[in-house]
Amino acid sequence: MARLSARDVLHAVLDEGTFVSWDTEPVQPDLGQEYAAQLARARERSGVDEAVLTGEGLLDGRRVAVAAGEFSFLAGSIGSAASERITRAFERATAEGLPMLASPSSGGTRMQEGTPAFVQMVKIGQAVAAHRRAGLPYLVYLRDPTTGGVLASWGSLGHLSIAEPGALIGFLGPRVREIIHGEPFPEGVQVAENLAHRGVIDGVVPLPGLRRVAMDALRVLTGEQEPVGEHGTEPDLDELAAPGRRGRPCRRPDGRTARGCASCCGTRPRCSSRCGGRTPASRT
Repeated sequence: MARLSARDVLHAVLDEGTFVSWDTEPVQPDLGQEYAAQLARARERSGVDEAVLTGEGLLDGRRVAVAAGEFSFLAGSIGSAASERITRAFERATAEGLPMLASPSSGGTRMQEGTPAFVQMVKIGQAVAAHRRAGLPYLVYLRDPTTGGVLASWGSLGHLSIAEPGALIGFLGPRVREIIHGEPFPEGVQVAENLAHRGVIDGVVPLPGLRRVAMDALRVLTGEQEPVGEHGTEPDLDELAAPGRRGRPCRRPDGRTARGCASCCGTRPRCSSRCGGRTPASRT
């Protein structure tokens, strides 16, 4: 099965012809000629300038921000330039009040850049947290594969997290696990369907169904949260406040719960005359 590209996802989800890139030329760290040559080859082979594309578009007429990983660029690994791109996308989405749709596909942080690349995941996580604190929806579509620090940061912080069918998803990659423990994971453990079955992610959705799911999720997350329609008669507030009512502890005149009193039940003996309610049961 061919891996989905970043452009495949953007084309499938956004309204046709509405994607606008936010990306500028990436500024790479100076780590020598060998790394510079690797970056040049990756750019030529993948057709993109980094392992993630960011921008905005319309989803059913609604303006949204997007960030999509590109696995064909150095296995989708995230270094300082890519992490800066992701962070700025979240910061701009927060400033402009836009929902974020993200679709990582990555082996994790970029090993060529060492510890500084891993630390960048903290920066991304902070930008995601600020976006969520602003009350803005964040939807994640995990693609094959999503592992390491990418999963641990922006890949696992969405309000809704769904995955491509059959996607490999896990913090510890299968090869690393085998090197450390001398044996592989049990078959199927890190597959999207198993993670959905166990509640780690919210579901598994083929790419053709992603647009509809994203539209519905945004409609729920950005809609009115108060129930609408007819809901029967108004509750009797005096009845709800009455002492001894089922499911409500008895209260003393000073507002504290009476001694020995818990959630009341009409079949239980009465509390002391101080509250006039009921006790859980008589003690012997």
